[in-house]
Amino acid sequence: MEEEKKLYPMKFVPIEEAGGDVVQIADLGYLDSEIRNGWLAASSISEVMEMYMDRVVGEGVFGYYGRQFPVTIRFRDINGCTPLVVHPDDVIAEERFDFLGKSKLWYVVSAAPGAKFHLGFKRDVSSAEFYDACQNGTVDALLNTVEVRAGDSYFIYPGLVHAAQGDLTIAEISESSPLDFRLFTWGAAQAADDFDSELTLEAAFDFIDYGRYNPDAEGTVRPDLHEDEAGNTTRLTDNPEFTVHEVRLKDALHVFCEKFGSFVTYTCLSGEAVIQTEIDGEKETYSVKPGETILIPAEVPDFFLMPAAKNTVLLETMVEAQDVVDRYIASDDDSDNDVEASDIDSSSPLN
Repeated sequence: MEEEKKLYPMKFVPIEEAGGDVVQIADLGYLDSEIRNGWLAASSISEVMEMYMDRVVGEGVFGYYGRQFPVTIRFRDINGCTPLVVHPDDVIAEERFDFLGKSKLWYVVSAAPGAKFHLGFKRDVSSAEFYDACQNGTVDALLNTVEVRAGDSYFIYPGLVHAAQGDLTIAEISESSPLDFRLFTWGAAQAADDFDSELTLEAAFDFIDYGRYNPDAEGTVRPDLHEDEAGNTTRLTDNPEFTVHEVRLKDALHVFCEKFGSFVTYTCLSGEAVIQTEIDGEKETYSVKPGETILIPAEVPDFFLMPAAKNTVLLETMVEAQDVVDRYIASDDDSDNDVEASDIDSSSPLN
């Protein structure tokens, strides 16, 4: 009987999109990332998920999300203003479109002076007022605007209208969903193949959050107190759909995937990191450089994460443990799902 091959850290062929986006990893049907290393090279992430399922993402994650890889990661190179968009939550997305909804994190990799995000409204507005403003081109007067700089991050929750403006690069981590509802384009022409004509302002009307944006809302702005003892790991968001840490990698870290039961990805923003693990009794190393993302399957029990250059900064993404619920049956039980995001032992340097 042939021995089962073990999964290993996977890197992907980047997908360049119109408008300056570079997709790192996606399982969206029309976008399906291809693995570029190891014995699974040339396979797509959807094929790997179909074949290896919970071995890739973890038993709990698979039980909740099924065969779709749960997050999409891309870099967005912006020079100008992106369309004003909004996303539905999981319930609305499933009921109407049979997709996941979309929560996402925007992390500012670089930004020229004057770069800004439009996030929600500066005051409570009515749906009619917003609709009229989109029709007559005065929507800017309603939007809450914040200037951004490198290192800032914002959690964008379902229902929050948002856009980016200026000369900046964003790392975007989101749920795996194609549901981007375009509300306003500042007069820019829209190519027919650049958006879904069903995802319009009228279709999003009932799930937009028309309330005043609250910058202190839990999870919406980067927290600064969730750090490890050395101060090198900052939790950017821990919403149920995914957890993201900013890791400023100064020393070798020993990371135990088996303790939190999830895959983990590392997206390199600067410097270079090396991952060393043991596969089938052999030590293997993998590097991740700026603009690259690597996926560590849940099947890999532990690995060492080491800096290979100065000023190495990574975004670490995973999905926290959560209860599997029947989406068609409402439950009155709210269980406590608090779990440590990742057990990182900085006292275990590589020998």
